[in-house]
Amino acid sequence: MTPIQIIGHAGCGKTTLIVDLVKELTKRQISVGTLKHSAHAHELDKPGKDSYRHRKAGACPAAMMTEEMAAVYLPRNHTNTPDQLIKTYFKQTDIILIEGWISGPYDKIELWREVVKRMPLFPDLKRVKALVTDDALPSRVVQDAGSNEIDCLKRSDVEGLADFVMGLTNG
Repeated sequence: MTPIQIIGHAGCGKTTLIVDLVKELTKRQISVGTLKHSAHAHELDKPGKDSYRHRKAGACPAAMMTEEMAAVYLPRNHTNTPDQLIKTYFKQTDIILIEGWISGPYDKIELWREVVKRMPLFPDLKRVKALVTDDALPSRVVQDAGSNEIDCLKRSDVEGLADFVMGLTNG
């Protein structure tokens, strides 16, 4: 299993890119898992529902199962980290696409859009392997990417992006 982080500023299209990559990679018979990391504290369960009430009463873990899905709710603590979730639940996947977790330790692909009106994140981060956009990059950004050995890739070329992701799994 190879975790790859998809990073970028809010509103740049990370979720849409991940959906497109999952579709393309699974079409190639690659098993893909995803992990959405949020830096904000918010409730994942539905307040008032049975699973929520079980958890609030002290059940740990609290799980829910339907005919089509299963969910396990765990409290976040020092032993329950993104890395631990990956080791526990993603053993059977070839690739794990992680949305966010900017401080994470894995190779990163940054998505950038001019409309967000913020400079790319890569100059301040480690392990960024590609900058993805269909927008015209400022020449300084292209120079910085080149000097940091970061590939500049087209967002509209999903097949090419999937090829790049596959290359990261073999490297």
